[in-house]
Amino acid sequence: MSLFIILVTLFVERFTSAVENLRNFSWLDRYTALVRERCEGFGLGGTPTLVISVAIPLVVLVILLQFIGGILGGLVGVLIALAVLLFSIGPRNLGKEVDAFLEAGAMKDEEREMKHARNLLGDQVPDDAAERARAVLQKMLTGSNSSLFAVLFWFVVLGPVGALLYRLANLMRAPKGTEPDGFQQAATQLQGLLDWIPARLVALFYALTGSFDRAFPVLRAGILGSWGNMADENEALLRDAGCEAIQLSEEELKEPLQARSAVERASSLVFRSVIAFVAILALLTIVGVSG
Repeated sequence: MSLFIILVTLFVERFTSAVENLRNFSWLDRYTALVRERCEGFGLGGTPTLVISVAIPLVVLVILLQFIGGILGGLVGVLIALAVLLFSIGPRNLGKEVDAFLEAGAMKDEEREMKHARNLLGDQVPDDAAERARAVLQKMLTGSNSSLFAVLFWFVVLGPVGALLYRLANLMRAPKGTEPDGFQQAATQLQGLLDWIPARLVALFYALTGSFDRAFPVLRAGILGSWGNMADENEALLRDAGCEAIQLSEEELKEPLQARSAVERASSLVFRSVIAFVAILALLTIVGVSG
């Protein structure tokens, strides 16, 4: 059943923007602020506060799955799982944003290119076209894990609870460019831990669907990582393995046209990796290892 739900999710995500437009997590900021205020009143630190903040939505989800799904039948449980997965991936569709970025660049529409670059990178968008393409390329290679692969992995392992757990950890991190407090540091460590296996699987997919000879040594060198800097090392592994998989050279990133071509190759690499992920999951489903 996991395979069916993932295929439906990928289909919806690729051919419509309806769900993406509904992914509004502003409620999470209000919820987190409320829980943190109550926990601080009891003198709890960042890590126990994070545990409580994550546990409450997960318990609510388990209740929905067990009681509502159990009472109304398996179909309702499947629909709940599908809804959770649809809202847990993203929040933005990186593939569509990158395609729009490349299209704007090909049409020499710098204003629209900057708009899509901001959607991908936030406010820190380089003014130089080549540097902008470099930043988008790196975002594609690293962000594909947090927006899609890691969510799918934990959905396969733990069901909708795993997908929601990952997205909560990701959203409770400190925004890029800000100094994290204890709560946000704990969230970063949690996401780094949850990313450890998926990041290495994605790096392997990059190697299998790209240049294996160049990408696999990167994976082998970074296979273990360290607890203290796990989140950054996960991103570095994905970035470096992806760049080697598409046989990227530093010279390509100095000229805007070649840099955009490299972004296109990175986007194709991620798409092939998604196909590889689904194919392996289908094989495991056939042999009865996965649901």
